[in-house]
Order: sequence, then structure tokens, then C-alpha cells
Amino acid sequence: MGPTRDAPDSGLTWRMLATMTLVTVVYAAAVLPAFLAGPAWGAAAAAVAAALAVASSRWADRLALYAMDARLVDADEEPDLHAVLDRLCMSSGLPKPRLAVSALGIPNAFAAGSGPGTAVVCVTDGLRARLEPAEVAAVLAHETAHVANRDVLVTAVASFPALAAGLFLGRWTDLFRGGRRGAARAAAWGAGLLLLPAAVAAALLHGAGTLVGLALSRHRELCADSTGALLTGRPADLASALGKVDDGLRDASRDERRALRPVRALCVAAARGEGAAGLLSTHPTLARRTERLTAISRRLASGG
Repeated sequence: MGPTRDAPDSGLTWRMLATMTLVTVVYAAAVLPAFLAGPAWGAAAAAVAAALAVASSRWADRLALYAMDARLVDADEEPDLHAVLDRLCMSSGLPKPRLAVSALGIPNAFAAGSGPGTAVVCVTDGLRARLEPAEVAAVLAHETAHVANRDVLVTAVASFPALAAGLFLGRWTDLFRGGRRGAARAAAWGAGLLLLPAAVAAALLHGAGTLVGLALSRHRELCADSTGALLTGRPADLASALGKVDDGLRDASRDERRALRPVRALCVAAARGEGAAGLLSTHPTLARRTERLTAISRRLASGG
């Protein structure tokens, strides 16, 4: 790793280990009832759990891109974004991640994948419309930092249950929305009611997956802020970008925020609730992140 990055954060390492332990407990708790029904059922459930674990490490990035309606873009389509990624990878010594763009109008970005060689970084059209080029570069540095910090794999495994469940719940609620009339509306409601048990199970899985992710998510965002700021040497750009993304999340419609829900834990920022809801937020407060970036700015200015 290049000299632009701090020493590995022991807190991040321990949180990643704790998260993987909690993921194992969640999978074991899901499989245990099947063993009570008989060895054959238990073996089948264990095989399914193992397959899901492999899928989460291999395909979580594809699921995230699908959830964000994003597509991979090459250097001919997005030369400016690719140029920024090239510079960041030269500074960090990382293999270049794939680049994707989402047509969503809400400002955000995320990184996903199983490691430096397979990672993907995605930005939304809303992010590029709202931010200045230097601020977009700072967000890309933040997402590249997730790859540099090696937390993308753990996050992929931890967030996969919540991501899959969130996508199912989104499609399930769509059955009850829209302008259908007459027989079509009745058929949609009937299909939704038939899937109600699966929706309840998905809601429980989404909640469990979100809680497991909390062991890691807030601290990993602070670490990515620090690493990303050191990669660019311009912490103020990231602080400014985070403020604009936060404003964009507050201004977004309910449907736009709902579109981000499946990948909430992966995003550079997420809408933060008040009171008890804020305690369960996947991201630290904007004030805490800005304070940390300001401290890095002072350290860089003093030559520390």
C-alpha cells in the first residue's frame, strides 16, 4: 500500500471478525430448526446455507448493481470517472475496480465485491449532478478506500441476507401499488397475500441482516473517510460532498429513498432517523464524519 494510507485500523479488523462471527451465528440459527426435524432436513438446510454463503461472496455485487438499476461503463463512455479511478489506484497500489453508473436521481455511491480484484464502484447520476468534479473524486476515493481496507468482502457477506430480503420486500409492496383497476388489481392483491408468509420471513431476515451489519458499518465508514481523504489529500472535498449528499437524501422523495433501501449499508451515506431509529443507523452522523475530516485537514496542514 502506498504512503498515502494510515496503518491498518485494529478496530476495523476486530469489527470484521465480530461481524463474520455474527453472520455464522445467524446462519446456524436458521439451520438449527431443520436439524430438529431430522438429519436429512438438517443436511439439506446446511447445504442451502453453505450455498448462500458462497453466493453472498460471489454475487452480492451483481445483486447490488441490479438493485440500483446500474450498468458497467468503460473508459470510452465515462472517461472522466475512469481517469479519477486510474489516479486513485496508482496512489493506493490497488487493482482498478470496475466502474458502474446508476440512473437514480438521488445522490449516492457504493463499492461492492469480494476483494480488490473483483470490486465494483458505482455512482448515481444524482451524485454527479449535485457535486463538483473534485467532490465526485473525493467520493470515489472513499469507495476505493473500502476496497483498500478489505472490508468489501465482509460487508458483502453480512449485507447479502438484508439485500436479498430488501429486494423481495420492494417487489412485494409493488404488487399493492400502482394504478391497476378491476381484475388486474384484484389479481395483484391476491398474489401479494399469497406471498405474505414469505414477506414476513423476508422482513425478519432483513432486520437480522441489518443488525449484524451494525457491528461493522459505522466504523468502516469512518475508516473509509480517513483513507479516502489521505488518498486525495483533500479532506475538505469529501466533507463538502457528504454534506451535499446528506441534503440530497433529505430532499429526496419517499420512492427515491425506498430505491436505496436494499443497498443502504453499502452507500457512502444513508438517511438517518431520529431517536431510536437513529441508534440503528448504518452510518455515523454527518457531524462526526465532518469533525474527523476536519482533524485530518489540520494534520495534513501541519505536516503531520
